[in-house]
Amino acid sequence: MIEVIPAIDLLDGKVVRLKQGNYINPSEYGGSPLEWATHWKSEGAQRVHVIDLNGAKEGTAKNLKSLEEIISTGLKVQFGGGIRSWEELENLFEIGVNLAILGTVAIKKRELLAQALEVYRNRIILALDERNGKIAIEGWSDNSSVSTEGLLSDLETLGLKRYIYTDISKDGTLSGPNLSGSLSLMKKFPEIRCIVSGGVGSKQDLENLAELGKQNSLANLEGVVCGKAFYENNLTYTEASEIFNGV
Repeated sequence: MIEVIPAIDLLDGKVVRLKQGNYINPSEYGGSPLEWATHWKSEGAQRVHVIDLNGAKEGTAKNLKSLEEIISTGLKVQFGGGIRSWEELENLFEIGVNLAILGTVAIKKRELLAQALEVYRNRIILALDERNGKIAIEGWSDNSSVSTEGLLSDLETLGLKRYIYTDISKDGTLSGPNLSGSLSLMKKFPEIRCIVSGGVGSKQDLENLAELGKQNSLANLEGVVCGKAFYENNLTYTEASEIFNGV
């Protein structure tokens, strides 16, 4: 079954959403990170997608207090944003993070990613953040010369098991995720599980994704991250999860 994963993006201890990764004028939502996590759990969520936006930009996690509060709810947490060292990775697992999202290190510290995949293979998620076919890094503030498919192909040989695919041009726009890009990657890398992220704005977007999975028998479509569509009340978690029942 495809899992719906609510997003909790943290900036200066607050829950926000950015548009296309732009830190200027973020949309701020009332309620603490703990309150939002508790809400998602009450709605039936099993897992939340937590990103430390300060950490992603500055290179080290900055919202650990909020993260620990979210972990205290008992939700499964996949966390990213500023994980640039082995010590930080191990500390996050020690405080209760279930899955660690690594992005920039795939480009700048490949040996660290290789070590993480060797030791914690099933607990590592690659942040496959794409801008015009290339991988963006450092909180999406910088573009690399590495292609999306090239990076996946390279990391598949290192044992990568899971990635989150985000088309940055779609993120925070509510215009729908990049379904064609998602489908292309899932077909070319059937042994790696994919979580689709960026752009979900309506029930129809999720229905389109569910149909994509059915039509193409995508056994490696693991989940979809939803953020702004929930916070803007375009749909509820219950409505979203019902779409994927039996998919």
